[in-house]
Amino acid sequence: VFFTVLLSVPFCCIGQTGDREPNFSDSTRIQIAPYGSFRGHIAVLREQAEIQENASRIGFEFSVYKSNIRYFTGVELAINLFRSAQLFNADANTNSGFIKFDETQNLQVFSTRLGYLGADFGEYGILRIGKQWSVYYDITGYTDRFNVFGGQGSATYVASSDGGETGTGRANQALTYRNKIGPLHLGGQLQMRSISNGFLFDGFALSAQLDILQGLKAGVAYNKSYFDDFLIENTLGFGNQPEYLALGVSYNSDHLLLGAVYANHTNGDLTRSVVEEELVAVVFDAKGFELFGKFIQPKYSILAGFNGYFPDVEGLPISDDSKRLFYMIGAEYKPSRFAYLYSEYRFGTGVNSFGVTAPDVFTLGISLDRQRSWEKIL
Repeated sequence: VFFTVLLSVPFCCIGQTGDREPNFSDSTRIQIAPYGSFRGHIAVLREQAEIQENASRIGFEFSVYKSNIRYFTGVELAINLFRSAQLFNADANTNSGFIKFDETQNLQVFSTRLGYLGADFGEYGILRIGKQWSVYYDITGYTDRFNVFGGQGSATYVASSDGGETGTGRANQALTYRNKIGPLHLGGQLQMRSISNGFLFDGFALSAQLDILQGLKAGVAYNKSYFDDFLIENTLGFGNQPEYLALGVSYNSDHLLLGAVYANHTNGDLTRSVVEEELVAVVFDAKGFELFGKFIQPKYSILAGFNGYFPDVEGLPISDDSKRLFYMIGAEYKPSRFAYLYSEYRFGTGVNSFGVTAPDVFTLGISLDRQRSWEKIL
Protein backbone atom coordinates (compact mmCIF):
# COMPACT_ATOMS: atom_id res chain seq x y z
CA VAL A 1 0.00 0.00 0.00
CA PHE A 2 2.82 2.39 0.89
CA PHE A 3 4.52 2.08 -2.49
CA THR A 4 1.21 1.96 -4.41
CA VAL A 5 0.23 5.37 -3.04
CA LEU A 6 3.75 6.73 -3.44
CA LEU A 7 4.06 5.81 -7.08
CA SER A 8 0.53 6.58 -8.22
CA VAL A 9 -0.96 8.88 -10.87
CA PRO A 10 1.57 11.75 -11.17
CA PHE A 11 4.32 9.30 -12.21
CA CYS A 12 2.31 7.04 -14.51
CA CYS A 13 3.81 8.62 -17.63
CA ILE A 14 7.39 9.08 -16.47
CA GLY A 15 9.77 9.31 -19.40
CA GLN A 16 7.04 10.49 -21.82
CA THR A 17 7.25 14.14 -22.92
CA GLY A 18 4.72 14.21 -25.73
CA ASP A 19 5.35 15.14 -29.38
CA ARG A 20 7.50 18.19 -28.64
CA GLU A 21 11.01 18.28 -27.27
CA PRO A 22 10.95 19.73 -23.75
CA ASN A 23 12.46 23.14 -23.11
CA PHE A 24 15.08 22.08 -20.53
CA SER A 25 16.14 25.65 -19.79
CA ASP A 26 12.66 26.34 -18.40
CA SER A 27 11.83 22.87 -17.15
CA THR A 28 11.77 21.28 -13.73
CA ARG A 29 12.91 17.71 -13.25
CA ILE A 30 11.37 15.74 -10.42
CA GLN A 31 12.58 12.40 -9.16
CA ILE A 32 11.33 9.91 -6.62
CA ALA A 33 13.41 7.03 -5.30
CA PRO A 34 11.54 4.62 -3.01
CA TYR A 35 13.23 1.66 -1.36
CA GLY A 36 12.57 -1.09 1.12
CA SER A 37 14.60 -3.63 3.06
CA PHE A 38 12.86 -6.44 4.94
CA ARG A 39 15.03 -8.54 7.25
CA GLY A 40 14.50 -11.19 9.87
CA HIS A 41 16.32 -14.15 11.36
CA ILE A 42 16.28 -16.99 13.82
CA ALA A 43 18.66 -16.38 16.74
CA VAL A 44 19.99 -19.26 18.83
CA LEU A 45 21.47 -18.46 22.25
CA ARG A 46 21.65 -20.19 25.63
CA GLU A 47 20.20 -23.34 24.02
CA GLN A 48 17.06 -21.42 23.01
CA ALA A 49 15.78 -20.08 19.68
CA GLU A 50 13.85 -16.89 18.88
CA ILE A 51 12.57 -15.29 15.67
CA GLN A 52 13.77 -11.68 15.63
CA GLU A 53 13.29 -8.51 13.65
CA ASN A 54 16.51 -7.14 12.12
CA ALA A 55 16.20 -3.45 11.24
CA SER A 56 13.65 -3.66 8.41
CA ARG A 57 12.81 -0.31 6.87
CA ILE A 58 10.99 1.47 4.05
CA GLY A 59 11.69 4.94 2.74
CA PHE A 60 11.95 7.30 -0.18
CA GLU A 61 13.77 10.42 -1.33
CA PHE A 62 11.91 13.00 -3.41
CA SER A 63 13.99 15.48 -5.44
CA VAL A 64 13.29 18.59 -7.50
CA TYR A 65 16.02 19.82 -9.87
CA LYS A 66 16.02 23.50 -10.79
CA SER A 67 18.82 25.83 -11.93
CA ASN A 68 21.53 23.24 -11.23
CA ILE A 69 20.33 22.78 -7.66
CA ARG A 70 18.66 19.64 -6.34
CA TYR A 71 16.11 20.25 -3.57
CA PHE A 72 15.16 17.07 -1.75
CA THR A 73 13.39 15.46 1.17
CA GLY A 74 13.81 11.98 2.58
CA VAL A 75 11.88 9.76 4.98
CA GLU A 76 12.82 6.37 6.39
CA LEU A 77 10.60 4.34 8.70
CA ALA A 78 11.62 1.28 10.68
CA ILE A 79 9.20 -1.65 10.46
CA ASN A 80 8.87 -4.03 13.39
CA LEU A 81 7.83 -7.11 11.41
CA PHE A 82 7.91 -9.56 14.30
CA ARG A 83 7.65 -7.25 17.35
CA SER A 84 10.57 -9.07 18.93
CA ALA A 85 11.57 -7.74 22.33
CA GLN A 86 15.30 -8.38 21.89
CA LEU A 87 17.45 -6.77 19.20
CA PHE A 88 21.09 -7.71 18.56
CA ASN A 89 21.47 -5.19 15.74
CA ALA A 90 22.50 -1.87 17.35
CA ASP A 91 21.31 -0.02 14.23
CA ALA A 92 17.78 -1.35 14.82
CA ASN A 93 17.23 0.92 17.83
CA THR A 94 14.89 3.83 17.17
CA ASN A 95 14.74 5.26 20.68
CA SER A 96 16.74 8.48 20.68
CA GLY A 97 17.06 9.31 24.37
CA PHE A 98 20.25 9.64 26.38
CA ILE A 99 19.36 10.41 29.98
CA LYS A 100 15.71 9.64 29.30
CA PHE A 101 14.94 6.57 27.21
CA ASP A 102 12.22 6.76 24.58
CA GLU A 103 11.78 2.98 24.47
CA THR A 104 8.19 3.07 23.15
CA GLN A 105 9.50 3.65 19.61
CA ASN A 106 11.06 0.18 19.42
CA LEU A 107 7.73 -1.49 20.24
CA GLN A 108 5.71 0.24 17.51
CA VAL A 109 5.00 -1.31 14.11
CA PHE A 110 6.42 1.86 12.46
CA SER A 111 8.98 4.21 13.98
CA THR A 112 11.17 7.01 12.65
CA ARG A 113 14.69 6.30 11.46
CA LEU A 114 15.30 9.34 9.23
CA GLY A 115 13.46 12.48 8.16
CA TYR A 116 15.17 15.43 6.49
CA LEU A 117 15.08 18.27 3.94
CA GLY A 118 18.02 19.57 1.97
CA ALA A 119 19.65 21.14 -1.05
CA ASP A 120 22.50 19.84 -3.20
CA PHE A 121 24.57 22.68 -4.70
CA GLY A 122 26.90 20.40 -6.66
CA GLU A 123 30.51 21.49 -6.25
CA TYR A 124 29.45 23.82 -3.42
CA GLY A 125 28.28 20.99 -1.18
CA ILE A 126 25.11 19.55 0.33
CA LEU A 127 23.01 20.99 3.17
CA ARG A 128 20.50 18.91 5.17
CA ILE A 129 18.27 19.61 8.14
CA GLY A 130 16.37 17.08 10.23
CA LYS A 131 17.03 13.59 11.56
CA GLN A 132 19.90 12.16 9.54
CA TRP A 133 23.13 10.22 9.65
CA SER A 134 25.74 12.23 11.53
CA VAL A 135 29.13 13.36 10.28
CA TYR A 136 30.61 11.32 13.15
CA TYR A 137 29.10 8.26 11.44
CA ASP A 138 30.94 9.25 8.25
CA ILE A 139 33.92 7.63 10.02
CA THR A 140 32.39 5.04 12.37
CA GLY A 141 30.31 3.69 9.48
CA TYR A 142 33.52 2.21 8.04
CA THR A 143 32.98 -0.88 10.22
CA ASP A 144 29.21 -0.89 10.81
CA ARG A 145 28.52 -3.29 7.92
CA PHE A 146 27.44 -6.57 9.48
CA ASN A 147 23.94 -7.92 8.91
CA VAL A 148 23.29 -8.36 12.64
CA PHE A 149 26.24 -7.58 14.90
CA GLY A 150 28.79 -4.78 15.00
CA GLY A 151 28.60 -1.10 15.95
CA GLN A 152 29.38 -2.00 19.57
CA GLY A 153 32.80 -0.40 19.94
CA SER A 154 32.60 2.97 18.16
CA ALA A 155 30.36 4.95 20.58
CA THR A 156 27.83 5.48 17.79
CA TYR A 157 24.71 3.93 19.30
CA VAL A 158 25.32 5.06 22.88
CA ALA A 159 22.93 4.43 25.79
CA SER A 160 21.11 1.68 23.84
CA SER A 161 19.81 4.37 21.47
CA ASP A 162 20.20 5.31 17.81
CA GLY A 163 22.67 8.05 18.80
CA GLY A 164 20.06 10.73 18.13
CA GLU A 165 20.42 12.96 21.18
CA THR A 166 24.22 12.86 21.25
CA GLY A 167 24.47 13.38 17.48
CA THR A 168 26.75 10.35 16.99
CA GLY A 169 24.36 8.10 15.04
CA ARG A 170 21.13 9.21 13.39
CA ALA A 171 21.37 12.72 14.77
CA ASN A 172 18.21 14.49 15.94
CA GLN A 173 17.34 17.99 14.70
CA ALA A 174 20.67 18.45 12.99
CA LEU A 175 21.98 20.78 10.30
CA THR A 176 24.79 19.19 8.29
CA TYR A 177 27.04 20.38 5.48
CA ARG A 178 29.20 18.02 3.41
CA ASN A 179 31.50 18.74 0.49
CA LYS A 180 34.29 17.11 -1.49
CA ILE A 181 37.30 19.20 -2.50
CA GLY A 182 39.68 17.10 -4.55
CA PRO A 183 40.66 14.10 -2.42
CA LEU A 184 39.30 15.72 0.77
CA HIS A 185 35.79 15.03 2.11
CA LEU A 186 34.61 17.52 4.74
CA GLY A 187 31.61 17.46 7.05
CA GLY A 188 30.14 19.81 9.63
CA GLN A 189 27.14 19.44 11.93
CA LEU A 190 25.11 21.56 14.34
CA GLN A 191 22.31 20.23 16.55
CA MET A 192 19.37 22.36 17.62
CA ARG A 193 17.35 19.98 19.82
CA SER A 194 15.86 22.34 22.39
CA ILE A 195 15.32 25.99 23.29
CA SER A 196 15.07 25.29 27.02
CA ASN A 197 18.59 24.27 28.05
CA GLY A 198 20.43 27.60 27.81
CA PHE A 199 22.60 26.76 24.77
CA LEU A 200 22.36 28.36 21.34
CA PHE A 201 23.40 25.04 19.79
CA ASP A 202 23.03 21.67 21.49
CA GLY A 203 26.01 20.04 19.82
CA PHE A 204 28.45 20.22 16.95
CA ALA A 205 30.62 17.82 14.98
CA LEU A 206 33.33 17.89 12.34
CA SER A 207 34.69 15.20 10.06
CA ALA A 208 37.44 14.97 7.45
CA GLN A 209 38.32 12.10 5.12
CA LEU A 210 41.24 11.84 2.70
CA ASP A 211 41.32 9.66 -0.41
CA ILE A 212 44.81 8.15 -0.26
CA LEU A 213 44.66 5.68 -3.15
CA GLN A 214 41.81 4.30 -5.24
CA GLY A 215 39.42 2.73 -2.75
CA LEU A 216 41.57 3.61 0.27
CA LYS A 217 40.71 6.48 2.61
CA ALA A 218 41.34 7.59 6.18
CA GLY A 219 39.22 9.86 8.32
CA VAL A 220 38.75 11.58 11.66
CA ALA A 221 35.63 12.90 13.39
CA TYR A 222 34.98 14.94 16.53
CA ASN A 223 31.58 15.36 18.18
CA LYS A 224 30.51 17.35 21.24
CA SER A 225 27.05 17.46 22.79
CA TYR A 226 25.54 19.88 25.29
CA PHE A 227 23.05 18.93 27.98
CA ASP A 228 21.32 20.93 30.68
CA ASP A 229 23.52 21.69 33.71
CA PHE A 230 20.86 20.21 35.99
CA LEU A 231 21.21 16.81 34.28
CA ILE A 232 25.00 16.91 34.51
CA GLU A 233 24.98 17.85 38.19
CA ASN A 234 22.38 15.23 39.13
CA THR A 235 23.50 12.21 37.08
CA LEU A 236 26.07 9.86 38.53
CA GLY A 237 29.38 9.97 36.68
CA PHE A 238 28.35 12.90 34.47
CA GLY A 239 31.39 15.11 35.02
CA ASN A 240 31.15 17.34 31.95
CA GLN A 241 29.60 17.64 28.49
CA PRO A 242 30.04 14.54 26.28
CA GLU A 243 32.91 14.54 23.77
CA TYR A 244 33.71 11.91 21.12
CA LEU A 245 36.69 11.30 18.87
CA ALA A 246 36.86 8.67 16.11
CA LEU A 247 39.70 7.70 13.77
CA GLY A 248 39.23 5.29 10.91
CA VAL A 249 40.57 3.79 7.71
CA SER A 250 38.65 1.90 5.02
CA TYR A 251 39.31 0.12 1.75
CA ASN A 252 36.61 -0.68 -0.84
CA SER A 253 36.97 -2.66 -4.04
CA ASP A 254 34.75 -4.92 -6.12
CA HIS A 255 35.75 -7.99 -4.12
CA LEU A 256 36.97 -6.68 -0.77
CA LEU A 257 35.73 -4.33 1.95
CA LEU A 258 37.97 -3.54 4.92
CA GLY A 259 37.55 -1.11 7.79
CA ALA A 260 39.10 -0.19 11.14
CA VAL A 261 37.83 2.39 13.66
CA TYR A 262 39.19 3.62 16.99
CA ALA A 263 36.91 5.68 19.27
CA ASN A 264 37.46 7.51 22.54
CA HIS A 265 34.83 9.43 24.49
CA THR A 266 34.38 11.20 27.82
CA ASN A 267 30.96 11.34 29.51
CA GLY A 268 29.60 9.88 26.30
CA ASP A 269 27.73 6.70 27.23
CA LEU A 270 25.18 5.66 29.82
CA THR A 271 24.11 2.48 31.53
CA ARG A 272 21.87 1.44 34.41
CA SER A 273 23.10 0.31 37.81
CA VAL A 274 21.70 -0.39 41.26
CA VAL A 275 22.64 2.01 44.07
CA GLU A 276 21.07 1.47 47.51
CA GLU A 277 18.45 -0.82 45.94
CA GLU A 278 17.47 1.83 43.39
CA LEU A 279 17.98 1.68 39.63
CA VAL A 280 19.96 4.76 38.57
CA ALA A 281 21.57 6.11 35.42
CA VAL A 282 25.37 6.13 35.33
CA VAL A 283 27.44 8.01 32.73
CA PHE A 284 30.97 6.81 31.95
CA ASP A 285 34.03 7.26 29.70
CA ALA A 286 35.24 4.54 27.34
CA LYS A 287 37.57 3.54 24.53
CA GLY A 288 36.61 1.26 21.67
CA PHE A 289 37.93 -0.47 18.58
CA GLU A 290 36.22 -2.11 15.59
CA LEU A 291 37.47 -4.20 12.66
CA PHE A 292 35.49 -5.34 9.64
CA GLY A 293 36.31 -7.40 6.57
CA LYS A 294 34.17 -8.75 3.73
CA PHE A 295 35.21 -10.90 0.77
CA ILE A 296 32.67 -10.53 -2.06
CA GLN A 297 31.80 -12.90 -4.90
CA PRO A 298 28.75 -12.75 -7.24
CA LYS A 299 26.81 -15.44 -5.36
CA TYR A 300 28.30 -15.34 -1.88
CA SER A 301 30.27 -13.26 0.61
CA ILE A 302 32.29 -14.03 3.73
CA LEU A 303 32.44 -11.59 6.67
CA ALA A 304 34.60 -11.32 9.80
CA GLY A 305 35.31 -8.69 12.42
CA PHE A 306 35.92 -7.63 15.99
CA ASN A 307 34.35 -5.15 18.43
CA GLY A 308 36.11 -4.10 21.63
CA TYR A 309 34.67 -1.62 24.13
CA PHE A 310 36.39 -0.74 27.40
CA PRO A 311 34.50 1.50 29.89
CA ASP A 312 36.38 3.40 32.59
CA VAL A 313 34.51 2.18 35.70
CA GLU A 314 36.80 3.57 38.40
CA GLY A 315 34.72 5.06 41.22
CA LEU A 316 31.43 4.07 39.55
CA PRO A 317 28.88 1.41 40.62
CA ILE A 318 29.64 -0.62 37.48
CA SER A 319 31.12 -4.11 37.39
CA ASP A 320 34.93 -4.07 37.18
CA ASP A 321 34.66 -6.69 34.43
CA SER A 322 32.37 -4.53 32.30
CA LYS A 323 33.64 -4.63 28.71
CA ARG A 324 32.94 -6.10 25.27
CA LEU A 325 35.26 -8.36 23.34
CA PHE A 326 33.10 -9.65 20.51
CA TYR A 327 34.32 -11.63 17.50
CA MET A 328 32.01 -12.05 14.50
CA ILE A 329 32.09 -14.34 11.50
CA GLY A 330 29.42 -14.68 8.86
CA ALA A 331 28.40 -15.52 5.32
CA GLU A 332 25.87 -14.44 2.69
CA TYR A 333 24.34 -16.40 -0.17
CA LYS A 334 22.69 -14.41 -2.99
CA PRO A 335 20.29 -16.44 -5.15
CA SER A 336 18.73 -13.23 -6.52
CA ARG A 337 19.48 -9.54 -7.07
CA PHE A 338 16.73 -8.71 -4.59
CA ALA A 339 17.24 -11.33 -1.86
CA TYR A 340 20.01 -13.01 0.06
CA LEU A 341 20.40 -15.41 2.97
CA TYR A 342 22.76 -14.51 5.79
CA SER A 343 24.26 -16.20 8.81
CA GLU A 344 26.41 -14.63 11.53
CA TYR A 345 27.94 -15.96 14.72
CA ARG A 346 29.09 -13.75 17.60
CA PHE A 347 31.34 -15.11 20.31
CA GLY A 348 33.69 -13.73 22.92
CA THR A 349 33.40 -11.88 26.20
CA GLY A 350 30.71 -9.32 26.97
CA VAL A 351 29.93 -8.22 30.53
CA ASN A 352 27.35 -5.51 31.31
CA SER A 353 27.22 -3.07 34.23
CA PHE A 354 25.58 -5.69 36.46
CA GLY A 355 28.29 -8.27 35.76
CA VAL A 356 26.05 -10.40 33.52
CA THR A 357 27.88 -12.12 30.66
CA ALA A 358 26.51 -11.75 27.14
CA PRO A 359 25.87 -15.09 25.40
CA ASP A 360 27.35 -16.39 22.20
CA VAL A 361 24.73 -15.99 19.43
CA PHE A 362 24.14 -17.73 16.12
CA THR A 363 21.75 -16.21 13.56
CA LEU A 364 20.29 -17.44 10.29
CA GLY A 365 18.11 -15.05 8.30
CA ILE A 366 16.88 -13.57 5.04
CA SER A 367 16.93 -10.07 3.60
CA LEU A 368 14.73 -8.79 0.76
CA ASP A 369 15.85 -5.47 -0.72
CA ARG A 370 14.37 -3.35 -3.48
CA GLN A 371 14.87 0.20 -4.69
CA ARG A 372 13.74 2.10 -7.77
CA SER A 373 13.98 5.57 -9.22
CA TRP A 374 11.54 7.46 -11.46
CA GLU A 375 11.91 10.85 -13.13
CA LYS A 376 9.64 13.26 -14.97
CA ILE A 377 10.25 16.58 -16.75
CA LEU A 378 7.62 19.25 -16.10
